[in-house]
Amino acid sequence: MVISVTYILGSTRSGTSALRNALAETKYVGFGEGHLVPILEDIFSDVARHKEKGLGAGVPGNGLHNLKKNVLLRCIVHGYERYLQGELGSACVMDKTPTIVPIRLSPLLNEFHESPKFLHCARRHVDNVQSKVKKFPDRTLEQHCQEWAHCNLKWLEVRDQLSGNFFDFDFYDLSNDPGRISKDIGEYLQLDDVEITKMAEYLRSQRPQSHAKRDLTKYLKLSEMTWTDDEKDAFIRICGPVGKRLGYGFEEYWEQNELSVENKVEQGL
Repeated sequence: MVISVTYILGSTRSGTSALRNALAETKYVGFGEGHLVPILEDIFSDVARHKEKGLGAGVPGNGLHNLKKNVLLRCIVHGYERYLQGELGSACVMDKTPTIVPIRLSPLLNEFHESPKFLHCARRHVDNVQSKVKKFPDRTLEQHCQEWAHCNLKWLEVRDQLSGNFFDFDFYDLSNDPGRISKDIGEYLQLDDVEITKMAEYLRSQRPQSHAKRDLTKYLKLSEMTWTDDEKDAFIRICGPVGKRLGYGFEEYWEQNELSVENKVEQGL
C-alpha cells in the first residue's frame, strides 16, 4: 500500500491551521501539529556525518565504508511512513509543523518519500507579524520578523528543488476565495468533488484567523501600526527584502495596489 504524506508548510499565523483543519474534512488524517520532522532531519544529518567521518568510514570492506546512504534513508523514511499510518490509521496522512524545519527539509522529503505532497501558505508580513505579536507576546517583534523572513526566504530557495511537486498560495486567497483555493488544492491532492466541497465549506464557516468583529478583506497598514519607530525600522530591514520578492506592500496587501494608489494621488484622482 502506498502511503501519501502531505506537508502543510508556512510560518506561524499564516493560515496553516485553517488549512490543516479543512483537509481533516477529507481522507487526510494528521495530528494537530506534528513536530516529528526535526527527528528526520537529525537522522539525515547523522547518516551523512557517519558516512563521511564515522569510525571505519575510510576502511574498505566494512559496512560503513560501503554504506549506500540514500538507500538507507529511503528505508528509514518508508518506516516512518508506516509509523504514521499505524498511529493515525490512514494511508493518507498530513503533517503541519509550522517551523522552518520541514521547509528546509522538503527537497529530501520529496526525494525519499514514496508519495509526498507539499502545500505552502504565505501571508503578508505586516499582518503576519502583528498576529504573531498578539499570539506570542513573550517574543520580541524583531524575533517574529526574523521567523517570518527566514521561513519565506527558505521556501523561495527550496521550491525549485521540488520538481514542480508543490502547490503554494497566499493567505489573501485562502480568506477571500476559499472555493477556488479548495478546488486547486483538491486537484493537486486528487481529492473528489465531495471532499473539495467539504474543504470549501469549512473555510467559509471557520475563516482563518477570524472572529465576529474581524473583516478579513481589510488589511493592516504599516503607517498605522502602534509599533515603536525602532520596531518599524527593524521590520522594514528584516521583512522588507523578502516581502518585496513576494510582492507585498507596506500600506496595501499587494505592492502593485499600493503603487496604483500612489499614482492616483499624484494624478489628483
